[in-house]
Amino acid sequence: MKINLFACRLGTFLVFSFSIFPSIAQQEDAISLIRERLIKDALEERGFVDRVKQYMMPDLDAAGSYQQEIMPDGSWSDVDYLDTDNEWDPLKALNRTLVMAYAYAELENSFYKNEKMLESIENALSYWYQVNPVCKNWYKNDLAKQMYLGVIALLLQDDISPFILKRMIEDQTEEPRMTGSNRTLFATSVFYRGVLERDPQRISAGVQGVLDQVGINQKEGVQQDYSFHQHGPYLYNGSYGNNFLRETIWMAAMVQGTPFAFKQEDLAVMRDYYLQGTRWMVYRGLMDYNVRGRQVGRPSGFDQRAEILLPQLAYFMQADPDHRKEFAKSQQKIIHKLPQIEKGHKHFWRSDYTVHHRGTFFTSLRMCSDRTIGVETDVNSENLLGYYLPYGLTYIYRNGDEYEDIFPVWDWAKLPGVTSPDKVYPLIKGAFTQPTQFVGGVSDGHFGVSVMDLEVHELTGKKAWFWFDNEWIALGAGITSTGEDFIQTGINQTRLKGNILVNGKPLVHQDAVPKDASWVWHDSVGYFFPGSPDNLHISGQEQTGQMHRIYGLGENTHHNMDVFSLWLSHGSKPENATYAYAVIPGISGQGMEEYVKDFPFEILVNTGKVQAIYHNKLQLTGVVFHESIAFHLGESLILEPNHPCLVLINHKTSTFTVSDPTATHEHIELIVKDATDESQRIIIDLPSGLDAGKSVSIPNSFLATNGLLTFFK
Repeated sequence: MKINLFACRLGTFLVFSFSIFPSIAQQEDAISLIRERLIKDALEERGFVDRVKQYMMPDLDAAGSYQQEIMPDGSWSDVDYLDTDNEWDPLKALNRTLVMAYAYAELENSFYKNEKMLESIENALSYWYQVNPVCKNWYKNDLAKQMYLGVIALLLQDDISPFILKRMIEDQTEEPRMTGSNRTLFATSVFYRGVLERDPQRISAGVQGVLDQVGINQKEGVQQDYSFHQHGPYLYNGSYGNNFLRETIWMAAMVQGTPFAFKQEDLAVMRDYYLQGTRWMVYRGLMDYNVRGRQVGRPSGFDQRAEILLPQLAYFMQADPDHRKEFAKSQQKIIHKLPQIEKGHKHFWRSDYTVHHRGTFFTSLRMCSDRTIGVETDVNSENLLGYYLPYGLTYIYRNGDEYEDIFPVWDWAKLPGVTSPDKVYPLIKGAFTQPTQFVGGVSDGHFGVSVMDLEVHELTGKKAWFWFDNEWIALGAGITSTGEDFIQTGINQTRLKGNILVNGKPLVHQDAVPKDASWVWHDSVGYFFPGSPDNLHISGQEQTGQMHRIYGLGENTHHNMDVFSLWLSHGSKPENATYAYAVIPGISGQGMEEYVKDFPFEILVNTGKVQAIYHNKLQLTGVVFHESIAFHLGESLILEPNHPCLVLINHKTSTFTVSDPTATHEHIELIVKDATDESQRIIIDLPSGLDAGKSVSIPNSFLATNGLLTFFK
């Protein structure tokens, strides 16, 4: 993929704000420069590829073949122009026409300014408008085809017949509409139309339509924590949010230095959206599956690489040159498949999403509450079995290919980290979440705790995750179901790579329920089970599936893959069942033998009222208060909050961090009592508005001033 920046010719005109409208001559200069940049972007940077490759990858070397295959009437015999399905076969005709237009306009191409090629292009477009194909998916009619026609019109504007050019221009959107990523795409079409018409007002409308989404939004769009919402409060950085990023920073680069340029505050929002948001969702060249929404239920989302961000970063460097080094560093890490974040922890409180980065691994956690939408299923026949995706799914990445192409063969009732019935409810169509409020996370930037009250069908429970350094620990309590289905907690389900070790010995049977298993190891990831539970299940065998299980369009291909699966079974109608397991990524089998002899954490309590862990090497304590009750932290400290909350204590640094997962309280009062029965009351003001649910760290100065410093040593 080409990512070289094209040269920026600023010309002699000055930069104007929208409040000081430039002269007609300056407008004409600006439009000419923008048009020159658009053509250069199309021909040299091939910027259009990242828009249209979601439908099909243009073969830019195939113009000659397409010309030979076109029929005298301008059609291709293998294109069904009357198809209305979501896959929409007619887009193949526009793809081929775009490839031919590129060949005609590209200086070094053998078809450059070739009259017969131009005639074939005109015939193809004439036939297109004669048939006027229509898709049953509005997106293809109103946005997808415009992505092709805008570039074709731009490349051929000076040569193609005025009638066809007029049709292509009129196919572009007149004015921005809708919200979120969709509004950005409509605005891009408006922008193209304005440039083709040389209409400064329409260009301004297109730019403003994009800028309408550049800001912190309460509804759809960029959120306060730099996650992205579309279709309501639904996390979508890896899909709609990527479209928004791509179109917005591309446009910022196209208009940079002109009267239509973005303001510095707009660039700052985009910069933070990437650096503090999307970048945290990338690991070793992979975009986290947890931020792709329903894309994991369609083929184009199976192995999405973070390379899709490379052009955006190139545009960032042009549009925001003062921060070029930061974008270049991120770009190089993607190219060389290096971790974006060496060590960091972040909870996205607006989206019920947690990420935990270490140089050797990355884990993401997807949850949902009554404040967010958890999942979309059976939208355009996509994601047919993804109902349980937001109920605690934890992807565990080491190399980035652990889940590549696995989704057609997945057992969707054993998702990693998810407690659910042992069957998926198929063909549930719509957007879903759960009615619980106590869902969130506390983070000090390096470590954290996440929590989710579970309520799905007849199943309830308390789920918590404690994020340390070399490991993280999952606790479950109060798991109760009144339904007949067996209940299970998935731990991991990945591509099978090499041996599976159980207590240091290779797994003999492909499907086993080992007794007294304290640890399991597979593919450089260890799993430790305090107490050696007797309900642990391990599988390492081939799994098969049909594409139409999860994606109802296109060919129903057959898939098979060797899969490692690990889960805990809680039986039918469990009452107050519990679980506990630790995940230690980046460890050898022999390393696991040493680890379990002296594991560095202690589970202090795991009930439906309180869940807490102390890590003795890090001297960290994480506490989940499901109720407002007193909790004895060893023999020397008692904590009692007036509201359910999350608490993270770093005893080394005497730092104290809290959050309110319900995002409803103005403050938390915490009574702290030591062994001498001396007590103090801390009143902690909590963030409000769009920051509600965000963590608050209490500085040492506050603790010292209030005589509390020694409490947290």
